[in-house]
Amino acid sequence: MTQYGDRSLWDELEDVFFRWIQWGSPDRTRFGLTVTPESQHVWLDRPDNTIR
Repeated sequence: MTQYGDRSLWDELEDVFFRWIQWGSPDRTRFGLTVTPESQHVWLDRPDNTIR
């Protein structure tokens, strides 16, 4: 794999994939999004479980 540009997208994709596996391969219904005027947060299963 050869990567070009400012970001290593393949490395980022692998990282996200392995985290998804560690979380038990959750389907999309387990994810949520909270948006406020100040910020937005993606969470898994409940709003206080923010994904970083």
